[in-house]
Amino acid sequence: MLAHAEQWYHVEMIVFEQLNSVTDEQWPQTKLSDNIPLTTGIANTLIQPATNESLISASQRLNRSANYRVHYHQAWQQPILSKRQAKAIAISSDNQLIAGDIRLYKSTYLHAQLDLWLMENSAVTNSWSDASPEGVDISAPRNPNLKESRRIRSKKLYFFDHPKLGALLQLTPIETPAAVLDTFEPLSTYTLPTEASATVTE
Repeated sequence: MLAHAEQWYHVEMIVFEQLNSVTDEQWPQTKLSDNIPLTTGIANTLIQPATNESLISASQRLNRSANYRVHYHQAWQQPILSKRQAKAIAISSDNQLIAGDIRLYKSTYLHAQLDLWLMENSAVTNSWSDASPEGVDISAPRNPNLKESRRIRSKKLYFFDHPKLGALLQLTPIETPAAVLDTFEPLSTYTLPTEASATVTE
């Protein structure tokens, strides 16, 4: 189904670090998706940039707290497609501390799949081997990973939690952007037959 025929949404997302968390959890090895996701800075029929951000006050409150530090705050517009058609959106902070993607799709209800990394470690400290005896690559850095899939509703603010990072997400229905409609050719018009021209068979 064409993207302009689907419901479009204003999507806004904040990703922040939780500074005072204490945990002995072993983080997974960092592995970003091999798929090439869409980016919020390139406009096309599946994503459009958004200039207004409604969660500015929430971002400011987080930054004023000694417990949090906002690394990513972005808004964009996109249609919500089926799970099979939906593409991931790249999430990357300017300071390179946040990396990953978000995938939004509709399957009766709206769903959000987050796969976000806090890039605390860009390299390993040991160099004696690139693999463990079990064949596991120990050269890959380990970083906190917020990976969660959740059913969501529009016009509600959702909090995704993790010991080291968190995310706020809000979707608001909007009309299809004019820039998207302009890229599609209008459908050919046709005239229904009149009663006078209709043929009736006895």
